[in-house]
Amino acid sequence: MGNVLINIFGIFLVLVLICFLWFRFHPTAFDQKLGEQVKKARQAFVKKDADLLGRRMLVPRENADGVHVNLYIPSQRVSGPLPVVFVAHGGQFMDGDADALDSFCDRVKDTFDSIIVNINYTTIDVKQIPYPQEEIRDTVLYFAVHATEFNMDPKRFCFLGFSAGAYLEVGAAAFLKEKGFRMCGQVSVHPFVDDTMIRLADAGAHISPFTLISAGNDSMRERYPVYAEHLKNAGVDLTEREYPDAMQGFIEYNNPEYENIQIYHRTQAISEDQKDLARACEIYISGELERFIQQQN
Repeated sequence: MGNVLINIFGIFLVLVLICFLWFRFHPTAFDQKLGEQVKKARQAFVKKDADLLGRRMLVPRENADGVHVNLYIPSQRVSGPLPVVFVAHGGQFMDGDADALDSFCDRVKDTFDSIIVNINYTTIDVKQIPYPQEEIRDTVLYFAVHATEFNMDPKRFCFLGFSAGAYLEVGAAAFLKEKGFRMCGQVSVHPFVDDTMIRLADAGAHISPFTLISAGNDSMRERYPVYAEHLKNAGVDLTEREYPDAMQGFIEYNNPEYENIQIYHRTQAISEDQKDLARACEIYISGELERFIQQQN
């Protein structure tokens, strides 16, 4: 029996070695398979144009591909230029799509009484960092230049990002600062945090004021205290808000766009209780965005 187990284990090791060597010398086979998987996952969120609550638009760029965005205008006509919230979805840098936040953005536009620009940035399996940050930067600058056409107030531009999208917006803010443009605040919901974020904080590149929202089981929870300390040391006006009973992703997942995607239901972040927390957090987010723009007056 022992010899049989040894032989089986030996065969297993040989198979592992064969797989390793195959992917080592044929990396495109793995890349192609991974690319197909994440593309399929993203496509699950894409809505038909007729079903989209926002309006699709392609933001032109010089010497680069345009950036796809979904635009949301408040239901009530308001005189004078409006504040603008630039939204970036999450999805671990490769998953997700702007359409996944369609319902969310449609509600926020009325709750906060603002124009929402929901950015469908290029994921890193297609274009590596810093390409998506540059897309976000160029989108902001485009609307700043064309603010009058869209009834926007470029002095009241805010960022609202989720997970990977929050991370990308921090990088975009650093690029905007190099161009002499300042965002009036950022709400960052369970952001991805790494050494780059810490270095940007130390370099004074972060937006201020900055609101950090986290859930009770946030995967980055242990990193947030260190991140917050660096932000405060850099003079950032930081507000931290934790929802202890919330599950990571609770704001995004409790929307119609996720109802038919079963994998998200396994996270326990989709329930009536989590939905109630999500709606309460939406109101809080709108309050923070309002606070940002009031500081500009």
